[in-house]
Amino acid sequence: MVTDHMIEREYRVPTDEDETCPYCGRPFRSKRYMTFHVGIDHAEKCSDVELEAFNEERDDEEYELFTFHFKAAISVFLAYFLFTFIYALVWSG
Repeated sequence: MVTDHMIEREYRVPTDEDETCPYCGRPFRSKRYMTFHVGIDHAEKCSDVELEAFNEERDDEEYELFTFHFKAAISVFLAYFLFTFIYALVWSG
C-alpha cells in the first residue's frame, strides 16, 4: 500500500521563502505550514517549543474554522429568512 509519506514529491517554493523543515528539509511557503508539518510528521522528534508552537497554531486554526462555520450558518439563516419574508409578502398581495 502506498501512502503520501512514501511518495517523493518535488516542491517549488519561491526563492524569497526559505522556511524548511529542520528534520527532513522540505520547503514551505510560510512558517505556519512548516509548524503544522513538524507537529504532525515529526511529533516524536520535535522539541517542546516546537510542539507548543504546533498546539498554538492548531488552536488558532480551530478558532478560525469555527468562526467561518458560524458566519456561514448565520448567512444561510439570514438568506432563508429573507426569501421566506419576500415570499410571504408576494403571496399576501
